[in-house]
Amino acid sequence: MTNAKRGSEALLQAWRDAAQPISDEFVSGLADITSELVLERILIRGIPRPDGLHATFRADGDSQGAQIGSVVQQMVDLAHRTNVAHNSAFTVLTRGLPPVVDAQIIEVSVGAGNLVH
Repeated sequence: MTNAKRGSEALLQAWRDAAQPISDEFVSGLADITSELVLERILIRGIPRPDGLHATFRADGDSQGAQIGSVVQQMVDLAHRTNVAHNSAFTVLTRGLPPVVDAQIIEVSVGAGNLVH
């Protein structure tokens, strides 16, 4: 008869073997940095501990265009400070037809598998 692991033992082992969890410090910092932006969507993966986060933020109009670079730089600095920079991606997209910018989009993907599709 084989030595089967109990469910709780298997769960704990999977938790220990999972990717680096996303820290409270990173999530709190991201919330502070993006407090002036609109959160369009968020996906958090990882049970029992979150180890993947994908979020999309929107800045309406062109008025905040110059600030978007500053926001992204703050996000990158936060990723380095909280040790998630090695597995993160930041994307900036523009909605609208030049010369009119309807919105600027920032996509943040951090953690397991980088969640970028």
